[in-house]
Amino acid sequence: MQGDQSLKVCHIVSYRDPGYIRTRSVRDALARIEGLEALDACNRRRGIGRYFETIWKTLVARVKHRPDIYLLGFRGHEIFLLIRLITIGKPLIFDEFMSPSDALVSEKKLGVPGRLIGLLIWPLEWLCLVLSRRCLTDTVCHKQFISSSFGISEKKIDVVYVGANTDKAHDAAVVPVHQKEHLSVLFYGTFLPLHGMDVLLRACKLIEGQPVQVRIIGGSGKALRDFNHLLQELELSNVRHDLWVDFDELQSSVIPGADLCLGGPFGGTPQARRVITGKAFQFLAQSKPTVIGRTDEPVDFIDRENCLLVEQGNAEDLASAISWAIENRSALPSIGEAGHELFQRKFSSGVLAEQLQQSLKAAL
Repeated sequence: MQGDQSLKVCHIVSYRDPGYIRTRSVRDALARIEGLEALDACNRRRGIGRYFETIWKTLVARVKHRPDIYLLGFRGHEIFLLIRLITIGKPLIFDEFMSPSDALVSEKKLGVPGRLIGLLIWPLEWLCLVLSRRCLTDTVCHKQFISSSFGISEKKIDVVYVGANTDKAHDAAVVPVHQKEHLSVLFYGTFLPLHGMDVLLRACKLIEGQPVQVRIIGGSGKALRDFNHLLQELELSNVRHDLWVDFDELQSSVIPGADLCLGGPFGGTPQARRVITGKAFQFLAQSKPTVIGRTDEPVDFIDRENCLLVEQGNAEDLASAISWAIENRSALPSIGEAGHELFQRKFSSGVLAEQLQQSLKAAL
């Protein structure tokens, strides 16, 4: 990217989940850019020790390798000021993948205490955006939201979609959907407000008695308690819940074994209307027919052609889509293949690399 000399980019991450899909997708995109040397300052530890690990790796990279650009990945808010001090004199790109203050205030992620915390951290978030050379986010809708909420020019914000990890081979022997007695439906996630777990469970109640089995994976804390309470209240016989599945197992057997995947979001919250979920990308990448919650994001999702589109916050509409899939099983493979074609065209690692490369060029 700089003539005969390679561009050195230091990728900095300090997040509780070192294997988070956003980190994986950015790392994969950097690796695909010709003439770029990617330096790793990402944490391996979990807990508070990750902050010291990341800061030390960044210091070593600055002294030993002298990067041309630093890219502080999600979620870098906690260490931003120290990283900006270490990287002073060099361009810093900040990944505002999602807004923590908005998640706490608008999404009510932690209730009333969370709203107060969100109001307190808004100034820090604004500072992260102002002091960075460029900012990244995951959708055009988020780009517009960040610009209007923090007074940042849209010209400074670049969209790099989440994409999906597609390296893992499928180990599962997949039974064709038309040979199964029950349609196998899959959802996994952290049960954030945007996911709409209450909508999903109420939709499952509406399709009780139909030949379908819904597997739900994930959940923690209060969201999990609320989920379990509603699950017991509805007395659902068609839902299986697992707390956790290893990511490699999810990739290699769980997703390939599903007949229909629920990408969402279904919550109808402000954030839900601005995102394409990471799980939706993962399902599309594996050619799985995927149920998508409608948003204003300008991508080519077409109902019953490359996905199944549903209105958010509407259990009846979600139940109707699943019922349609049960009654039209023969159409699901072609919908999955069309979804995969859309993924390859708009969200693949190669496309993400092009998006990220433009941001790097603009930062120089």
